[in-house]
Amino acid sequence: MSVYIEIVNVLFVFSTALLYPVILALLLLFGWSLALLGSLISEYTSRHRDLALLERVCAEASEMARSGREDLACTAVKGYRAHPQVSRALSDAARSFRSDTFAARIEKTLQDAELGMGKALEPVKIGVRVGPMLGLMGTLIPMGPALISLSQGDIQQMADSLVIAFSTTVIGLAVGGICYGTYVVRNRWYRQDLSDLEYAAELLSSENCRRTFLGGDGEASG
Repeated sequence: MSVYIEIVNVLFVFSTALLYPVILALLLLFGWSLALLGSLISEYTSRHRDLALLERVCAEASEMARSGREDLACTAVKGYRAHPQVSRALSDAARSFRSDTFAARIEKTLQDAELGMGKALEPVKIGVRVGPMLGLMGTLIPMGPALISLSQGDIQQMADSLVIAFSTTVIGLAVGGICYGTYVVRNRWYRQDLSDLEYAAELLSSENCRRTFLGGDGEASG
């Protein structure tokens, strides 16, 4: 029986020792989630999607690349305001436009862009899970001291423990809610960016095939 009591005491000590690290982590996560919300608003105000502009940019970039002006082509596609990964992908596509391995390179560029956007969403997905988990830990850890205080008739100590428990719950849920909302919005944005990027790749690929098939004067080479 004494062994059981010792084990229970060790578990209690370890669990209560986690309270302050959990509170600190929650405060840091809450500050990060507020910064994340601010970056979402900033990105929303700076994003601009214009399909006609994308088509025109691709046409101009392909024309510049065909004439050997790859640097100007990269500059042209960077003028299309989208996710930085999309701009970089378009720049890489314009730079390799005259290459014989253009199709393979553009496919690799698309895959890298998708992986890059998924990597950008990973911290947000972690915040969706970790925030409520830490909030739950912050709720359960003070409940032990609160019950002990109740059994000893120390109402003030019990009230202090319950305040900590409920506060950490609210902070954890707030972090999870902000991260989830950010993930949903950005995931939709990135999926649209990937769709536009695939469309731009198709435009550049068809233009590249047309350049290969046609002669410099627009007639079939042969």
